[in-house]
Amino acid sequence: MTRSPAQRSSDGSVKPTRTRRKPPKPKPRPRSSSGSSSKPHAWRQMLGEVVSNPIVNFTVSVAIVVSIVTITLEVILPDTSPSLSNLHLFNRILTTVFAVELVFRALSSPSLRRFLREYWLDALAVLPILRALRLIRATRLLRHWTVSDALQHLTQWLRLPNLRQGAWEYVLIIWLAIVTLLFSSIALLVFERPINSDLNNPFDALWISTFSLFATEPIPGMPQSTGGRIVSLFIMLVGTIVFAILSGTVSAFAIEHMRRERLSVDWNHFHDHVIICGWNKKAEIVIQEYRAAPKTQSVPIIVVARLEGEPMFSDALMKSNVHFLNEDFTKVQVLEKAGIRRAMTCIILSDKRFGRTDQDADARTILAALTAEKLNRDVYTCAELINREYGSHLDMGHVNDYVVSEEQSGFLLAQASLNPGLMGVFSELLTYSHGNQFYRISIPSAWFNRSFWELFVSMKRDHNAILVAVCDPLGNFFVNPQDYTIGAGDCAIAIAHQEFEL
Repeated sequence: MTRSPAQRSSDGSVKPTRTRRKPPKPKPRPRSSSGSSSKPHAWRQMLGEVVSNPIVNFTVSVAIVVSIVTITLEVILPDTSPSLSNLHLFNRILTTVFAVELVFRALSSPSLRRFLREYWLDALAVLPILRALRLIRATRLLRHWTVSDALQHLTQWLRLPNLRQGAWEYVLIIWLAIVTLLFSSIALLVFERPINSDLNNPFDALWISTFSLFATEPIPGMPQSTGGRIVSLFIMLVGTIVFAILSGTVSAFAIEHMRRERLSVDWNHFHDHVIICGWNKKAEIVIQEYRAAPKTQSVPIIVVARLEGEPMFSDALMKSNVHFLNEDFTKVQVLEKAGIRRAMTCIILSDKRFGRTDQDADARTILAALTAEKLNRDVYTCAELINREYGSHLDMGHVNDYVVSEEQSGFLLAQASLNPGLMGVFSELLTYSHGNQFYRISIPSAWFNRSFWELFVSMKRDHNAILVAVCDPLGNFFVNPQDYTIGAGDCAIAIAHQEFEL
């Protein structure tokens, strides 16, 4: 090691200097002999794309159907038939094709265990290649699942229209029955024909298999051979499965049909009804108050909102004569479908579901309220807003009334804190379920040009009601006026236990 030269400081002392050593260069790692074995090989990806191609799967499915036909002919034809050798050769060629296809699928699979888990039935179907084991070759029919998958993928690839709901269950039942009948007929011919004189041709075997499948018992009797009895057990098992699937599918279809009939509504027959646009926690309260008020107990209510199924009510009786239209209430055609031109009242709730902001909810409320007023000037429209600053839009659109929900709750909270016990009074006056309520009373012509005080005394004396305010024809309210003369078209706002007439 060489020492670095010393340096002399200002005071004359000698200080050694230190030199920085260069870091050693990293040694190159030896290359793995496997190369890029951790990454999927290009040829494996290419094989995977080939075997997963819908056209290839459909071609294999056609070959399976042809194989089924040749196996059936091979069993039906007598041993002396000259065509039998050609069928044997053709069957061996098809078996070789299926074996090559499975080899390609095994090579393209990430692991052998995954391949065997998915295609063990297919591998079993191509194992028997000898004529002596031609019966086991019928296990190739187990590949009908591949046929079904191939047809489904081909349908999606060609972008054909989707099948109706429940159609695949019926296709599964039919396909399972056909495969079972073919397999059992061939097996019964092989096992029973040598020892059973009643089974002479494939049609007899087909009829026996059909009767046993639907009766879930051996028809016409117990097979004589052990193989025939095993086949009969298989037929009865499949018959039970087919019956269970068919019963469940038919029951589900019937229940769904009944539910749709119950939900089907003729929207054109509604008149003088109430439309509630949107849905939140206040919707149930609105419906509850309409059902509690005597004059609106039987009024139809249509709720227009995007709902995931019908909402649950605390009282099931409130759902009586309440209908749900699961569509967007801001669209003109939806409001017309709900009968806005024939409606008596339209209530628009602030709907903040689906992640909407306050501004979005108010914008939808304003749009629906203005649309309702445009379609029907006579409908009484009441809207719920979150921000009062948007109320001017409703005023310009001649919307009858609107409520600023956050603001009103703040007023009630302040009054409750300033006047202890006042919420009990509000709770009684603002609900029809019990006690006294507010009522709007028409004033007859006999009271025109008379004072507010005279009407107040008459209401209290004759109806035990308290006159609170008067509304003129222009919609102006005069709450507890000191000096007011009743005019034509005025209405009285009173507190009473029940509605009355002057």
